[in-house]
Amino acid sequence: MFNWISQLLKKNPGKTTIHPFSKTGSAVIDRYQCGRRQGNKLFFTAEDKRSIRSQVKQEINIDPFEASQLPKNRVDVARLHNNEKLANNPVSQDHLLVNCPAGIIQLNNRQIQLHSDIIPSVGFMPIASSINQINHDVIVVVENLAIMQLYSQLILPDICQKALWIYRGDHKSGAKTETCYQFLSRFGQGKTVIVFSDMDPKGLEIALTMPQADYWLGPESNLWASCLASKFASRSGYDAQNSSVHYLLNRKESLSQPINELVLQIQVDQSSYRQEHMVAHHLSLVLFPLLK
Repeated sequence: MFNWISQLLKKNPGKTTIHPFSKTGSAVIDRYQCGRRQGNKLFFTAEDKRSIRSQVKQEINIDPFEASQLPKNRVDVARLHNNEKLANNPVSQDHLLVNCPAGIIQLNNRQIQLHSDIIPSVGFMPIASSINQINHDVIVVVENLAIMQLYSQLILPDICQKALWIYRGDHKSGAKTETCYQFLSRFGQGKTVIVFSDMDPKGLEIALTMPQADYWLGPESNLWASCLASKFASRSGYDAQNSSVHYLLNRKESLSQPINELVLQIQVDQSSYRQEHMVAHHLSLVLFPLLK
């Protein structure tokens, strides 16, 4: 509603504005008793706009003519209003789940020791906006949450051992996919960015659409056929990923030779092989360039 009001006030502030009917606009009329409905249109005179602006400023001490949106986090909103949930971003919007197989994360020129010998850990969840420097040369993005705690069981190339591992995110864990992508857009340039995903169309699409990504991490190529034909492969997973298959085929000319070979192998077997199975069956993992 605040964003809607801000746009209303800034558009011809000294004249009447006519809006198509919307639930938000109708809610503004009900809340501030300014404006009127007529058919499928909403009308706001210059005086209506001045009154709405005054009421909003009095209510939350923010001028909607000057600010286009409410503060992003709940604490900042709580300083202004009794409903902290009005914050522009959800609580988890700025959360990022990170880890490192070597047990030491290096951020903001500081070292953070992880991994208790007593209890395994998936890492820790810093506030992404509080990070201003990454002191790792390599970043590994992980598709599935379960993998973040299985670092000690993975057979990894040396380059991944001291890398900063980042969980791609989801809508349940508190670590958001959008935050991961924004983080890589900020810090990925000049780093080696590796994506560790499922060996399936969606996993490869994730790798290819990850900001700054250079490599896909997966089983050695001489194992692809046996993995995808094994009883541990998932046929139903492949069937649900038609859009990802089309995406990969459309990118064929830009893909590296090994990635094109993997796409072909997945098409032939019409199956998927998940990260958890790579761990469970002790497969050695290697790097494959994503693009030519």
